[in-house]
Amino acid sequence: MSDLVLETMDSLNSGEVIDSMTDIVACLNTSDSIQRFLLDIHCILQKVTYADNFYVVLYREDRSLTFPYFHDVKDDINPEDLEALSLEEIAHSLTAYALQSQSVCNYTTEQLKELVAKGELNIIGTVPKQWLCFPLVNRNNFMGAFIIQSYRREDEYSGVIVDVLYTISHVISSALDAFNNQQALVEANKVLQNYQSELEIKVAERTEELESSLVELKKEIGIREALQQRLEHEALHDTLTGLTNRKFLFRELNNLAERSKRGPVNVHILYLDLDDFKPINDNFGHHSGDIVLQEVAQRIKKELRSYDVLCRLGGDEFVVVLSDPLEKQVLMQICTRLIACISSPIQLEGGQQVQCGCSIGIANNTGVFSAEALLKCADSALYSSKELGKNQAYFYDASEIR
Repeated sequence: MSDLVLETMDSLNSGEVIDSMTDIVACLNTSDSIQRFLLDIHCILQKVTYADNFYVVLYREDRSLTFPYFHDVKDDINPEDLEALSLEEIAHSLTAYALQSQSVCNYTTEQLKELVAKGELNIIGTVPKQWLCFPLVNRNNFMGAFIIQSYRREDEYSGVIVDVLYTISHVISSALDAFNNQQALVEANKVLQNYQSELEIKVAERTEELESSLVELKKEIGIREALQQRLEHEALHDTLTGLTNRKFLFRELNNLAERSKRGPVNVHILYLDLDDFKPINDNFGHHSGDIVLQEVAQRIKKELRSYDVLCRLGGDEFVVVLSDPLEKQVLMQICTRLIACISSPIQLEGGQQVQCGCSIGIANNTGVFSAEALLKCADSALYSSKELGKNQAYFYDASEIR
């Protein structure tokens, strides 16, 4: 999974999305025209994602197209200009092409140019970098679609954002249908005052229907929130061993470094590197090497406390962070236990046994510190441990850490 998707997931807030859906429903009571209604929806969408370029296309009763709302930072087009287009121009436009599918469309510049080259459509205006179309469907009635596009980059909208916008499209569809009905009821009320009671009942039914839709949407947001939590976990953990990864390690060390600026903090880093691991990969294959790494990870974990930080830095390197005041003798005892447990034979698939050792570099802070400097000192101590003959621990001089 790319960093872009992860950043997008980090930026989303399910509560804000639900609030946006509620705001869309609230527009029913504040908008006196379809243009004002769609303007309010546009403003709400801009709180969820980049939506400077946004327009809505709807079907008339005769199934011709109308553009009640259009806003674009590149093309200064009035909705009236779009209404004036000929049927031939409309029929071959990108909008009409997407409406035929009655599904979510997500095109990049390259894909659009391919469709134009094939003669399947014509582009009216500037070609966007990314073009999204979301159908507006309510109770099997295909009303039209809303379009969001970006001229900035082809990955403006991640898969997560597309899913959220698709969820919101259901609310817009219901709200748009309710708005149209509400407007019709208002007009009818001007002529048929005797049916006031009946109109109020219908409005109440629409409101109840929308509230019911929101309940279902909240459930869906809950599912998406769980997905976000899973993605966040995957972003901070190593897929092979299940241990935390480099990103998690630096987040914890940076937090401790910030705390060290406000008061005393004890941080001890044990930088572990397996000895003679490469021959296992060379002689038994990388799958066997993965088994060894998984077993070593579990053995180290068993020797530590539940709140100690253990991460796989990469390859056959592991880092342990202890944040208690510990004497050098205690740290050496811990390292001795770790070396002993790692050095025990490991059973591979097929009955073979392999064995690897472990060298450890130790560094601790003496006050305010930086994560990068402390880890570098532990790495330097590890290098010294390797030079002294492996399968041992070496302490870095903490007074040299800055």
